[in-house]
Amino acid sequence: MPPSPQVLVVGAGPTGLALAAELAAFGISCHVVDKRAGRSPLSRACTVEPRTLELLDMRGRADDVLKWGRECPHPPLGNEDGHLDYGLLDTTFPFSLSIPQTRTEEALQLAAEKAGAVLLPGTELTGLRQDDTGVEVELTGPHGPRVERARYVVGCDGVNSTVRQVIGVEYDGWHYDESLMMGDARLSNPPGPAEYARITRRGMAALFPFQDGTYRVIVLDRQKFSVPADEPLTLEDLSESCAAVLGTDIGLHSPLWLSRFRSSQRHAKRYRVGRVLLAGDAAHTHIPSGGQGLQTGIQDAFNLGWKLRAVLAGWAPEELIDSYEAERHPIAAETLRKTDLSFRFETSDSATARLMRRAAMWSMRIRPVHRLNVEHLSGLRLRYPSGGQGRWAGRRVPDRPLASPQGPLYGLFRDGGFVLLGTDSCPPAAAPWADRLRTGVLAEPLGGGWPRYVLVRPDGYVAWAGPVADNGLAAALRRWCGTPAPAAR
Repeated sequence: MPPSPQVLVVGAGPTGLALAAELAAFGISCHVVDKRAGRSPLSRACTVEPRTLELLDMRGRADDVLKWGRECPHPPLGNEDGHLDYGLLDTTFPFSLSIPQTRTEEALQLAAEKAGAVLLPGTELTGLRQDDTGVEVELTGPHGPRVERARYVVGCDGVNSTVRQVIGVEYDGWHYDESLMMGDARLSNPPGPAEYARITRRGMAALFPFQDGTYRVIVLDRQKFSVPADEPLTLEDLSESCAAVLGTDIGLHSPLWLSRFRSSQRHAKRYRVGRVLLAGDAAHTHIPSGGQGLQTGIQDAFNLGWKLRAVLAGWAPEELIDSYEAERHPIAAETLRKTDLSFRFETSDSATARLMRRAAMWSMRIRPVHRLNVEHLSGLRLRYPSGGQGRWAGRRVPDRPLASPQGPLYGLFRDGGFVLLGTDSCPPAAAPWADRLRTGVLAEPLGGGWPRYVLVRPDGYVAWAGPVADNGLAAALRRWCGTPAPAAR
């Protein structure tokens, strides 16, 4: 067996694999255990949004996902001609990417293993004890039980998380009563355009094609809401519901998998207990509306990954890890609130709900309203608390070309360090932290009103911004990066 890791990740879904790739790429030894011996063929998540693609691009991993996906610049709204226009976004990726979760996991696993992470399938966590210096875990795998020790453990093991249960964190929320239908199949009579959705009195049906010609089919049939979720879904049953909602037979055939399911809205009270943390579905779960589950999980991984690296590398205080929960818990809470509203919007057939749907469709014709909705769905409007660091702190930094010969801004994040924009050399205030800082000069402005100097965190959000590189920059670096290296003093 390989030597004990610095970080043990429990769960090899998108969140766990994204975190493992982050840590291993930063030089942090990492093991990923998963009780499954292989990847599940049921691929419920089917979308990667622009902000998630941007984060992957910062580490040079976006192409591995893009090659398996189908770009969808105009997702349907649910009426005859309404759609979202991702072309309004200020991003290198002005589209939603339709991709089976299995393909996303393959790309992330490739990145994790290439970086040096060790994956241990068929291995289950059965016990956990922690002290001031680390965590001792009991594992059961193909070679029997064993004990392993790590500095930190991160539970990415889904809604029924063993890690969360062992550390005694409450997982508050509720189940929805409505039974929905989902599957991947081929169509002999697909509608146009390729991405298609309708909301009618019978319910809602949405169709999203993948690169290989199969379609993700999602159906909310009000006449079948009460069908038990564990009752097998047949192709005939799904076809009847699709035809009833869409008003036409789309010729469903050759299904890869079909399933009924009931969604939940649940949120962990805490994301950290000592040296054990939670991420992804182990920390929060909600209905699949808008494809936000996978986005939230991978973005958890990017927020947590560089912070664990900073602490384990010895250049940041232990308290930095506390900012993970402080930043990500409110994001998940807001996502749960919005997805709950979306679900009620989609499933209700009351006169008020129908009126609200018509009003919502009409409002999307107003360009500022449309842009705002697309920015929220894409993840580009996400921002973290400023922490008293001014109006720019916590904002996402868009990609821009750098002055020759550096290339795009996001390329400066490949090694997971901080980036200081505004000068081609490290200013005196930042010089003591030069070992964990890269500098760049923009060939194009970030946008109207941005200050001259912008310090950007490894996950692409502003840590500090100001007109001059003064003591405010040094204070921000000390806050995020800790004490300078002795040799740099």
